[in-house]
Amino acid sequence: MLIEFSVSNFRSIHHRQSLSMVPGTSREVRSRFCHHTDSKAMPHVLKSAALFGANGSGKSTIVQALAFMKTFVVDSAREGQEGDLIDVTPFLLGEENNVNPSEFEIVFIADGVRYQYGFSANSDRVHEEWLYVVPATGRMQRWFERRYDEETGNVEWYINPSLRGEKEIWRKSTRNNALFLSSAVQLKGEVFSPIFNWFRSNLKVIISSQRLTDNYTASQCKNSALRARILSVLEAVDTGIVDFQIDEEEFDEDSIPDVITEELRANLIKSMKGQKFYEVRTGRNVPGRGNVYLDIKDESDGTRVLFALAGPWLDTLDNGYTLVVDELSNSLHPLAFHYLVSLVNNEANSTGAQLVFTTHDTTVMMAKRLHADQINFVEKNAHFETSIRPLSDFEVRSEEAIQKGYLGGRYGGLPKIYEELV
Repeated sequence: MLIEFSVSNFRSIHHRQSLSMVPGTSREVRSRFCHHTDSKAMPHVLKSAALFGANGSGKSTIVQALAFMKTFVVDSAREGQEGDLIDVTPFLLGEENNVNPSEFEIVFIADGVRYQYGFSANSDRVHEEWLYVVPATGRMQRWFERRYDEETGNVEWYINPSLRGEKEIWRKSTRNNALFLSSAVQLKGEVFSPIFNWFRSNLKVIISSQRLTDNYTASQCKNSALRARILSVLEAVDTGIVDFQIDEEEFDEDSIPDVITEELRANLIKSMKGQKFYEVRTGRNVPGRGNVYLDIKDESDGTRVLFALAGPWLDTLDNGYTLVVDELSNSLHPLAFHYLVSLVNNEANSTGAQLVFTTHDTTVMMAKRLHADQINFVEKNAHFETSIRPLSDFEVRSEEAIQKGYLGGRYGGLPKIYEELV
């Protein structure tokens, strides 16, 4: 379960900003909107967190930062060669030629153990990397640290001698542009597997709900029980869909156009080989005709988004994943959007599943699907720097209309509209 994510010098984020899943002390939030953990140091974490803000405020940057961290942890050791550039973008609206490293840090709980892991990197190399661990009933332990000295060009290392495994081989095998954590796992450093596996399997990031394909949900429909539950999600928001027809196809090399280069063709074949694709048709019961099926491409954008989200949503709830979605409410009716959020905040969510999302739809505040501790505002200052400010930073009365206060400018995170300029 995610506790906190922090990032600095990444895209529109200049100074360190943090998204916290730590609740306040009220009995209501802890009983209704939190998971109970097995950690004495952090007994409660929020089930969900929402990010509100104007267009261009930097909400998507926070999601992109999480996506970058996940990808770099999973892929940095196994993909790329020494000397390859790291695809990280610093804050570019400050000093010229900003080559300072971007920094990422995450705190999470897995199997009752709290992990604090982070790194900093620019396009050339990893500058720092660290991992601290707090067992369920113990004190914080420093597992490793790595620090690059720009003046000497040397890398200073600390690796806890109590860790089992080939520590020296892991260290020597870590490229300048790769993470030690990733490299050690590739070399059978099983002591780090819980951390690596949390990034690879438990942290799910959807950059945009509208760019999500139907494939994952369609593949889930091969399981009859999951198929029925996916149908239930669509029925719950009154789409009228009562059945699916799904055809499965494997990637066909002959479908690649002849006009592309041989190099691009080879790369496509390598990346797509073995992948399966699905054609989905949605069925509605038409009086006098029975079930009539339409290609899902003929459905509304909202229905397609809902179908595409249904698979990952149920997967998250079943397995206790942390799901991060940018622009969650796009194309969705407010009530459908509220429904998805309520599935995560529901008392039935006992697996540890969490949701972090960005949205412009403030009706979810009025519908009381969120507690005040779950609401965050994102805005840019006069220097175009993104900041995150939780609602808990403000004095909010229990009966206060949060949506009204937000749209009235009380909490920031609003666009400035200059009607006289049009």
